[in-house]
Amino acid sequence: MHAVGTTPGLFLLQLNQYWDQTKTSAGNRDASVTLLIYRKQNPVLIERIELDLQETLPLTFDNAACATLRKLEFTQAKYYTTYQFDTQKYTDPGGYYMVWERCCRTDNLTNVNSSIAAGVGMVFYLEFPAMMKNGVSFKNSAPDFRLPNGSYICINKSFTFNAGATDVDGDQLKYSLVTPLNGYTNRGVPNSIDQSPRATYPLISWAPGYSLSNIIPGNPALRIDPATGQLSVRASQEGLYLFTVQCEEYRNGVLIGVVRRDFQLPVVDCSKNTPPPAVVLADGKSTAEINWCSTKPLVLSVEKNSVWAYQWQKDGINIRGSVTDTLQVAESGVYTVVKSQAKVCANDTVSQAVKVAVSKTAAVKLSVGTPAPYCAGDTVTIQADGQPGTQYQWRRDGQAIAGEQATLRVYQSGTYRVLTKSSVAECDGLDSLQVTINNRPVAQLNASAAKICPDSSVQLTVVSASGNSYTWQRDGAKLADTQSQVTASQAGTYQVTVTAPTGCTAVSNPYVLGQFDRPAVQFDSIAPVCITYPAPISLQGQPAGGIYAGAGVKANTFEPALAGVGRHELTYTITSSEGCRVSADRWAVVSGGPVLSGQTTYGIVKGATVQLVTQSDEPISRYEWSPPAALSQADVASPEASPVETTPYQLTAVGVSGCVATFSVLVEVSEPLYIPSAFSPNADGMNDSWVIPNIGSFPQAEVSIYSRWGELIFYSRGYERPWDGTYKQATVQTGVYTYQIKTGNKPLNTTYRGQLSVIH
Repeated sequence: MHAVGTTPGLFLLQLNQYWDQTKTSAGNRDASVTLLIYRKQNPVLIERIELDLQETLPLTFDNAACATLRKLEFTQAKYYTTYQFDTQKYTDPGGYYMVWERCCRTDNLTNVNSSIAAGVGMVFYLEFPAMMKNGVSFKNSAPDFRLPNGSYICINKSFTFNAGATDVDGDQLKYSLVTPLNGYTNRGVPNSIDQSPRATYPLISWAPGYSLSNIIPGNPALRIDPATGQLSVRASQEGLYLFTVQCEEYRNGVLIGVVRRDFQLPVVDCSKNTPPPAVVLADGKSTAEINWCSTKPLVLSVEKNSVWAYQWQKDGINIRGSVTDTLQVAESGVYTVVKSQAKVCANDTVSQAVKVAVSKTAAVKLSVGTPAPYCAGDTVTIQADGQPGTQYQWRRDGQAIAGEQATLRVYQSGTYRVLTKSSVAECDGLDSLQVTINNRPVAQLNASAAKICPDSSVQLTVVSASGNSYTWQRDGAKLADTQSQVTASQAGTYQVTVTAPTGCTAVSNPYVLGQFDRPAVQFDSIAPVCITYPAPISLQGQPAGGIYAGAGVKANTFEPALAGVGRHELTYTITSSEGCRVSADRWAVVSGGPVLSGQTTYGIVKGATVQLVTQSDEPISRYEWSPPAALSQADVASPEASPVETTPYQLTAVGVSGCVATFSVLVEVSEPLYIPSAFSPNADGMNDSWVIPNIGSFPQAEVSIYSRWGELIFYSRGYERPWDGTYKQATVQTGVYTYQIKTGNKPLNTTYRGQLSVIH
């Protein structure tokens, strides 16, 4: 149970098991374990934490031959997780314990009564203090036992084994041998189901003749140093022995934690001839202490002989897989090798201890001042920051290169390595640096032509490659184009910058794109023409030799009838000696004749004047009215007319295109009204009605007569029957009456008012 970082309550929880491969099956190998955590005082379950199986490794034995003979084969299984505790749940001063139970242990135990039908269970047990004390976080990690070697004990041979632990908090540790716990599991219930709090856990039953004071019989029997955890025994009887080491953790004299760790150690007969200890050589020489530089390989070796088997150790711990006659050393430590018979189980021996101190090299670090990318043609300066008085030896890709200074200018890709020698350092310094110099992209600019004609373009291209990007400019100004090809329609100096995916760039040579002078072209105008124009019209363009085109064009002439009525665009195109084509445009207007419009009938009273208004849909070059009599002008569009009798007129108009149009107008002349001022409706046959001469020329005339009091006494629309001097079938009295006559004929609509005398 190890605290992680500075976060209160964050712990790495790990449980280690050792499976006997000769006895266990897949069903005995749990994919996960569930830890139960209880309060110690008045026990209650606080929480359950599940650990998954994370690693399995074979246990390495010192003497492989004896391990094979005794069929010793174990696998180390590690269950662990990082878990965040709620520290507010863990404030009880009495502390807490976590436990995991499982059945069953191996049946081959010599000192345990394992013949019982229920089987021998096991209990993993750890006590830890409150995580909060007096409102303040209390940090503590449990003691950490190192992983054991695959060790065994030879009969009648002194044996020691370090079962001690370390404590990251610096707490005092005390060790004792205790009876292993059996717990509450059995063959029928291999995993604990009942999670009720337990005040105690049952112990295992010792086999007859064995006890806590006689765990492994011998002279002396198994014992432990309470201060260091060092186990020692001189065993007198073969077998497989179970025991538990309890480690108590004290801080300031107060017990704050307990960890129990179970061990199984075999005692075997190693009575065969004992081989002489191996002699460890370094560089061919026997030694007990070596100071070595980390820049050079250090190989320890022993006698190469197939009769012997070897197991190398560092600081007393078997080095997994190091079973040959040589060992390459890279770390400081105390190295030994266990030598044993390769084919038979016999006594083994341990070589002399070789203390290796691997010295650090002189401080040297390679760096490059300029950032990548590095491109072909670049000079890269590598800087070594060694100590004053340092000597330098440079290599590229393993080959020595010239250079004895702290800086090296390089132009090629490769792994550059420097070896430094300094009078102030024990060992040579060493550092290496990979430099990659990339090829630059190709930036060869090509054009489809050296000059362009006015209003034309050329294609400028550069070699395209996947991932490249392109930046174009003309006369120093950046263009929007980003592809490997641009269309240039303006003269100027063009360049392109090509950037490869590596970041390396290349700039093309300037390409000057010229432009031919624009040829001068003239094309004479064409006057508007009538569609009935009888002859082709010659077209005139300069310089000669060009081509005419457009509706109605034949060779160098324009035929109005062929083109049709409308406005037609004609072009004259010449091609210069450089191949540039230049055109001039003109419009040809073909008219079908003007369309005249206006009022066709006018009415006036004799002696009056009226304007004859006409309009045309196109310009008119000449007007002619017939007959010209009684007209103000005979050659304008809208003359004034004052005939004394009804007269028909005709207008002839000639358009600017030469087309002729006519328009007819009738001017009707009416006699003026003569209105009598009196009449005598006395039935004498003379002037009995109010007769108005010439009123028949005004059929829409409205005649109204009013009494002197303004009463309407007569009204007639049209005056077919003159007024006979009656009102309501009675003859009106003699007197003066008022009349109003509206002629009603536009444009002769006139209102007459006056007085009328009725005389009897």
